[in-house]
Amino acid sequence: MPSFFPLQASGTSVLRGLVKPFLFVFQFLYRVFWSGLNEKSLIQLVVRFWINFSPVFIWLMIFKNAGLIPKKIRPPIHVRLAMDMDIFMFDFMKAPVGSLVTLTGLAAVSWLLYKKFYGPSEYSELSSFQDDNSFEMSSGGSSDLEDSPKTFDLVKYHSCSPSAPGDFQDDVNHGDLVFFKKLSHRKIAARTADINRKIVERLQSTGSYRPYNCWHLSPIFLTAASWFLLNIAHYFRVEVYTAKDLFAWASYVLGHFFVPLFTAIWLYVFHAPGALKLFSFGLGMQNIAGVLTHLLLPTAPPWFIHLKGANSTANYDMPGYAAGLTRIDVEMGTHLHSKGFHASPIVFGAVPSLHSAMAVMAFYFVSYYSRWSVLKMMALSFVCIQWWATIYLDHHWRLDLIVGMFYSLVAITILRTWSKGFNKVDKDFVDARLRFDFSRGSTMGMRVFRNTRLQSFFDPLS
Repeated sequence: MPSFFPLQASGTSVLRGLVKPFLFVFQFLYRVFWSGLNEKSLIQLVVRFWINFSPVFIWLMIFKNAGLIPKKIRPPIHVRLAMDMDIFMFDFMKAPVGSLVTLTGLAAVSWLLYKKFYGPSEYSELSSFQDDNSFEMSSGGSSDLEDSPKTFDLVKYHSCSPSAPGDFQDDVNHGDLVFFKKLSHRKIAARTADINRKIVERLQSTGSYRPYNCWHLSPIFLTAASWFLLNIAHYFRVEVYTAKDLFAWASYVLGHFFVPLFTAIWLYVFHAPGALKLFSFGLGMQNIAGVLTHLLLPTAPPWFIHLKGANSTANYDMPGYAAGLTRIDVEMGTHLHSKGFHASPIVFGAVPSLHSAMAVMAFYFVSYYSRWSVLKMMALSFVCIQWWATIYLDHHWRLDLIVGMFYSLVAITILRTWSKGFNKVDKDFVDARLRFDFSRGSTMGMRVFRNTRLQSFFDPLS
């Protein structure tokens, strides 16, 4: 009879082991739900989602309903325009003067952008936020630091060095998490104080709220290098074969969808509240401008010239064509791409390339927010590969790609100079951290794994 109890204990242990994974999934999803709400009601969350993503929804609505516009009132289609401009701007052998003018123009634009928007200026300094409310910080309510309404006294903060209240991250909806040991209040306070000390030291040394290892000049460097990168991509368009077809398809079709999607998820999980909204606004602005350009200034893509000739005429009754993607249909034994492009509501929308614009926008955000240089280089590589893929598949001219890049450049510059743009998002995130406001000073990943060691993995300031 006594031997029954060890067997019973062993059975209970096995049962607990089997239940734990299911319990973890439940607790994880429960934390995701409440972390997503982040002190908001479900209605507020839904309303904010629709507001924040409204530019993207507006773009999709315009694109999907473009076919409803009466053909009689639509502007004439420019067949040769994009091709002729492409030769003038990029073909050094045929149009050396045009290439030199383009290179000079790109250099001038890059320099002007640096001097006006991207160089050391009021937008990147602490002084740009002098009109904010007074800064207050408390340590468990025992000692308050109040600053002048016009300055953020870093020296005063650093000398007083307030300690973090250990329970400032606690929340009734975030209990214990299976497989993760809960940190003590002492460890949380010590870790928070250490991170805040690093934040203040960086503010003192750089005078900027930007993220760590921020490549804030990436729009300038990409603009300056774009002519060379596009000509390199154009050089490798020749020699069509299956492996290149599949690689181009993976970038042009899969990458075009998944890279912006994964960038959005990455911003939401790993970076400051508001970063995802800026990404949505950037994509929405450039894509709305792009689709309106397609409607107001329709231009023929390369495949049309190669099929019909440069001197042929185009009309709105002509169906779309998948061009190089038809080879993918043959190789995969499907008609998916051919049918999709055949039914496209906008056939003559070469300029600008939204494939280019979306890849560039993703690169701008990754280069700005990621602290890992490898991730930045991967995003830049995707831009180059996407540029090559669009040319190789006969969907776009180099002109289309550089114009798409400029649409993205304008959008990112607007977000940079906007009073509620990058600088505001970065500042609010840092200030919330120093005030021990976990709701506004945490990422989604930090909230989900709050009070565990994994929280630091999702902290861009750790």
